Parts: sequence; structure tokens; C-alpha cells
Amino acid sequence: MADVYSVEIHAFISQKIGYCKKEISKADMGNDVTRKKAIEGQLLELHFFRQYLTDNIDLKNKSYF
Repeated sequence: MADVYSVEIHAFISQKIGYCKKEISKADMGNDVTRKKAIEGQLLELHFFRQYLTDNIDLKNKSYF
């Protein structure tokens, strides 16, 4: 059985990644370079945390995303 906390954390991270991707698209359309760079930074952090979970905490036989 998958660790419930890992599943919830991955769901939260996936939700935030989706939000960031939408916001990057909006920033592109509005030509807002500063906002786009800030959101890209958040996206990098989210991917870092997801990779950390995958490497160190998650069950090795289960993919959460």
C-alpha cells in the first residue's frame, strides 16, 4: 500500500505544477517577463521537491505521478 502522505504530497505538487504552467502561459500572453521568471523559479522548486521525494522517501515500487 502506498504511503498516504506521499500520495497527498504528490497530488499537491502536481496541482501546483499545473497552476504554474497556466500562469506561465498567461504571463507569455501578457508579455510579463518578470512574472514569468518568478513562476519558472517556483516550477523549478516544485520539480526539485518531487525529485527529492522520488529519490529519498517514496516507495521504490510505486510511481505517484
